Amino acid sequence: MVMEGKEMLRRLLTFICFIIVCSNCLAFNALFPNEILYQSRPSSGIRYQNKQVDFFLNTKFPVDTIFKYKVSDPIIAGLIQTESSFFLHAISDSNAIGPYQMKPFIASEIGVLNPFNPYNDKKVSTLIDGYKQAFGNVDYALGAYHIGFYGFQKILDSGNDPMNDNRVNSYVQKNRSFQRLFKEGDKIPIKDYIWFDMAMSISEVNRFSVHVIIPEFFLGSIALGMTKKEAFNFSLYQDFSLFWFLNAYIGYDDGLIVGLTLKSNDWYDQVSIKYDFSKDDLIWVASSSFEHFSLGLGFSKTSVFIKPAFILNGKYSLEVPLYYSDHTFKPGISVIIKF
Repeated sequence: MVMEGKEMLRRLLTFICFIIVCSNCLAFNALFPNEILYQSRPSSGIRYQNKQVDFFLNTKFPVDTIFKYKVSDPIIAGLIQTESSFFLHAISDSNAIGPYQMKPFIASEIGVLNPFNPYNDKKVSTLIDGYKQAFGNVDYALGAYHIGFYGFQKILDSGNDPMNDNRVNSYVQKNRSFQRLFKEGDKIPIKDYIWFDMAMSISEVNRFSVHVIIPEFFLGSIALGMTKKEAFNFSLYQDFSLFWFLNAYIGYDDGLIVGLTLKSNDWYDQVSIKYDFSKDDLIWVASSSFEHFSLGLGFSKTSVFIKPAFILNGKYSLEVPLYYSDHTFKPGISVIIKF
């Protein structure tokens, strides 16, 4: 039951989109739009808040990048192909991220600062070599990478052959087949996703928000935005992957904006801080997830919110946010579907 709960937590984390709501803007507004890169699947939904009804949709499109990965070891190239098909910002429902589909404890163990960087290959190769020394051969090492060192050790301790485990065997066989496609010196095209995030008011004409998030792995990602309320407004956000648990942001949206997002050592929970120079406003947002429930909390100098959400099958979410602003409580409700 505990393991089942942890698995659900991993699925829920990538779904959480941190929002802050003010009375003079659309009923939701991403704190940092770049954070959508940590979402495993697109989503869509409808939200009612402060007498406004809003529809939103975010989706992603695969693209070929200008970068190429130079193969130094066919085993590692086969691992990347098996894990992510050379998509930089691949995110799994279990919250493994990047071309190597790393979990946070692996990133921490091997000293990876940016899990989306494909040139972590030497560090991953060192990890595989360590597993090979521990378990005796490269197939076992790959199996341990897939299900985890201690999970693999548990199979051995039970006296069973890990290659009889379907999870291990299918993963190793797939990796072997991909290894034969690569040789040292090959240059493999790197792929990625561009995200499109859109919101529009159903109850009021000509109110909408659009963001296009363009990722890259040297610095982080760029988010270009446009909103329409009384007039058009353009925004720009750049994020920087400082460590596997910390992103920094700088942007412009009617003024300079800076901020940080701090992720827990299991990537289940996050805290985001944003300072808006034009409004002289500091915004805090925190979120924590449980098996069928998540909770967001946040505040600025003008508003406070609490956002509980009830989750079904890791796919459907019912949010019941409550905001306090201008000496008034403003309840709402949202229905969100991941697809």
